[in-house]
Amino acid sequence: MLKKRGARGLAVGAAALLIVLGLDAVHAFRRLEWKSWDSRMSAFADPAKASKDIVLILVDQYSLDFYGNQGITWPWPRELYGTIVRHLAAGGATACFFDITMTEGSRFGVEDDQAFAAALAETGNVFVPVFLSAEAPGSGPGVDPAGWALFRTKAAGTSGPARVSKRAGEVFRSFTLPIPEILGAARGAANVRVNPDGDTIYRRIPLFFSFRGKSEAGADVPDETFTVPSVPWALASATRPGLDSRPIPVDDEGRLVIRFFGPAGTYRAYPAAAVINSYAQSLEGKNPQVPPQEFAGKTVLVGLSAVGLFDIKASPLSGVVPGVEIQAAALDTILNGKGFRFPGRPATWIYIGILALAAGLALSLLRKTAAQAAAFAGFLILPVFGAAGAFRAGYWLDFVAPVSAVLLSLIGAAVMNYGVEGRERRFLKGVFHHYLSPAVIERILEDPGRLRLGGEQREITSFFSDVAGFTSISEALGPADLVSLLNAYLTEMTDLILDSGGTLDKYEGDAIIAFWNAPLDDPDHALRAGRTALACQACLAAMAPDLEKKFGRRLRMRIGLNTGPAIVGNMGSSRRFDYTAIGDTINLAARLESAGKQYGVHLLAGEATVEKAGDALVSREVDIIRVVGKTKPVRIYELVGERGSVPESTVRRLELFRRGLALFRERAFGEAGAVLSGIGDDPVAALYRDRCRTLTEAPPPDDWDFVFNLQTK
Repeated sequence: MLKKRGARGLAVGAAALLIVLGLDAVHAFRRLEWKSWDSRMSAFADPAKASKDIVLILVDQYSLDFYGNQGITWPWPRELYGTIVRHLAAGGATACFFDITMTEGSRFGVEDDQAFAAALAETGNVFVPVFLSAEAPGSGPGVDPAGWALFRTKAAGTSGPARVSKRAGEVFRSFTLPIPEILGAARGAANVRVNPDGDTIYRRIPLFFSFRGKSEAGADVPDETFTVPSVPWALASATRPGLDSRPIPVDDEGRLVIRFFGPAGTYRAYPAAAVINSYAQSLEGKNPQVPPQEFAGKTVLVGLSAVGLFDIKASPLSGVVPGVEIQAAALDTILNGKGFRFPGRPATWIYIGILALAAGLALSLLRKTAAQAAAFAGFLILPVFGAAGAFRAGYWLDFVAPVSAVLLSLIGAAVMNYGVEGRERRFLKGVFHHYLSPAVIERILEDPGRLRLGGEQREITSFFSDVAGFTSISEALGPADLVSLLNAYLTEMTDLILDSGGTLDKYEGDAIIAFWNAPLDDPDHALRAGRTALACQACLAAMAPDLEKKFGRRLRMRIGLNTGPAIVGNMGSSRRFDYTAIGDTINLAARLESAGKQYGVHLLAGEATVEKAGDALVSREVDIIRVVGKTKPVRIYELVGERGSVPESTVRRLELFRRGLALFRERAFGEAGAVLSGIGDDPVAALYRDRCRTLTEAPPPDDWDFVFNLQTK
């Protein structure tokens, strides 16, 4: 049974694994995986860990309003950008990137462009944006070949990315450049055209881009393939010259997974108007609003945050974030070595497979509902801990696919358990509900391995009861009254038997046959059977007056108990069978019930029952007998009650009987009779008094073993 459940669980787990691998191959989990990644990023975000050496200067709404009130509308004169560059240079900024479009000449004239270009040339640490496109170049006026050559030099000026990974992802065919004056004066150019993930969230960024083709305007320049750095890589290469030698982890598409330390506003940001105004204050000898020293050793990204300037994007932690702040987070990821690695797909599949197989196996092997519920919850939590632990270690470990595999495996195992074992449970309930208590049935259902169908030998305590004088009762009552009487009697007796853990074997008219220690092990079966027999006698004594009043007959019953080996199991034909016990143990219990009539005793038990029940029950030895059809004699006892509940007068009477019985077996029949005469109204004592008189008159032979042969069954 255990092997079958285990094999079934492994099969369910394997099926779940194959389904998930198939779905994973067609990227069915991609969007959900992205969302789960966002949750991990949010859970472990810590803005305090963001680099303090990366700062932003933003053209925000305050800055637009500040200059708008002075009659300077957007786009601003580029000379203002030059003041930002010079203020940063005065403070000792390491590098700067302008994320502002400069593809056309200034509306304020050539002198404005030249002034900004002069500022770029003076500082020598400013990068400018280029826009790459996957579309083929269109028709139109060409770009100056000198601009092409300059772009190639500026774009390919850092060779690091090519050595980081050979996976460049998308290949771009055209470009849009800043005007030549600005491009020529800048330290370098970097591509700002980055596509978000399919759900418009920016989580990843290529470190570099492959370019092959002509300019967007269709310039007559030769086709050539080279790499263009991303903004974070260009700035990182400029600030950390030795960065090229350190491997940078990227995904299968050659993209760096950005570690966001916090939502929008994580990096220190200054309004552009405040920085421009600070430069003017410095020239006038005033204390600047933003001292240039605040930018010492900093990498500065200048960008747009005003909503109307259309550079608002979404990150995993913020629905609204300036595009330049995403570049800043990517730069921070590179500089601090916080990028995320990816386990190989085979390793991920093995991980998913282990979870799926283990989940299916566990749920199939566990039997108790509470244990199954705990396993269900535990296996669903495991991928959570796995993904969280991997995140902290710097790995993007799949979460949705493992959870899906575990969930499919658990549901599949549960369905199989219900379908396969549900039939077994219904079968067992149908077989046993007539003669086992619900509590015992539930214990069997929790572990059917406790029950071996088909017959097994085990020690049991057999119970056999019969109503005294039932033949005369049945003759005196009509059929309806007889059935009503029997139902009332059998119901009470059966409830006591089942409630004590006994197994009801069958009814034979007014007789009840039951046993203990099967199908479940019960080490106290003899004691439990003895207590139940006493309870049945007490119950019938309490019922008898009402039954006599209703039916005109007083019920009394005799019970025989015996302990010993028996064959227990489902027996009968292939179409109809009963769970029963057979063997001499049961036959002797029936003989003891019948013998009670001869001794005037209502509850006789075999020697093994009394010994196994122990001192908890009060009993007295009645005789040594040989039943009909057997040669081996047995000692028989009357069960009187539970210790502590037997009246003192009864205890004294039993002690007198034991003394008289001992004298009887010493052949002192006269003395024995005298002792037994002091007991009074006791049918067993009266029987022995008669025996004493008979044996005094006709003494037994010297080899007599004191065994009395029963003449009837």
